[in-house]
Amino acid sequence: TRLTRTEGLGTRLLGSSIFVAKIIMARVAKLITGSPIPTIGLGTWKSARGEVGEAVRCALEVGYRHLDCAHIYGNEDEIGQAITAKVADGTVKREDIFVTSKLWLTSFHQDDVLAACQTTLKNLQLDYVDLYLTHWPIGLPKNAPPPGQSPVDQRPAWNVDRFRQTWKAMEALVDKGLTRSIGVSNFTMKKLTELLSGDIKIIPAVNQVESHIYLQQPKLKEFCETRGIVFEAYSPLGSPDRPARFIDPSDPVPLQDPVAKKIAEKHKCTVGQVTGSIASLSVFFV
Repeated sequence: TRLTRTEGLGTRLLGSSIFVAKIIMARVAKLITGSPIPTIGLGTWKSARGEVGEAVRCALEVGYRHLDCAHIYGNEDEIGQAITAKVADGTVKREDIFVTSKLWLTSFHQDDVLAACQTTLKNLQLDYVDLYLTHWPIGLPKNAPPPGQSPVDQRPAWNVDRFRQTWKAMEALVDKGLTRSIGVSNFTMKKLTELLSGDIKIIPAVNQVESHIYLQQPKLKEFCETRGIVFEAYSPLGSPDRPARFIDPSDPVPLQDPVAKKIAEKHKCTVGQVTGSIASLSVFFV
């Protein structure tokens, strides 16, 4: 299914029918908690204010049931307005939407986790989220500068004991009913092993990491699956607009892959559809 063209009120569905789109978007898997998670989600990173609300409304109308959000994206209030509007007009029921959000690094202190989650819930206009992730493995001081403005040598090193304190506060959110499941993001096998070897009550339901045709991470995926952790991919089409400091001119670009282009030409679809389809065969993605 192609979402390819924006006109006035938002994105129009072109190509395949909305009926087919809804079937694809309705595919679910099970988390270790037993909760269903739609295998394809709408990511909202870099979704501009003034546009993200319409994108979410259109996505819910064509069948998306998984929304991936984060406090640091700076747009959860607009997303919340869109969710509320589509629930109010009968497009969806709250219980049919799977909403993910993430704890930002400056709120990793165990005394700050609850307030951070409550802020997200207020912005999203929800009583609970379905999944709450730690955005990265390390925390930052409360007064830390925005992403990309902190020198690398001033960022704290990974400390599993410190992270376990954050994790205990995350577990308390489940006890309070503010999130149905909790998980991590951008964790390596080593960091997961250290976390799981300690005294934790709840195993992470998800590890959300970057994964696409050039970064498939099969060992990490297998590691997660054997422990009941869902391996979830972000940037399944690559991330060509990532910050310049992370770009190497020699890096291959998934959307320029020659084989994917040939397949797209043969089947009269976009390269994004091809690379996305490949990703969906083995991972869940947002």
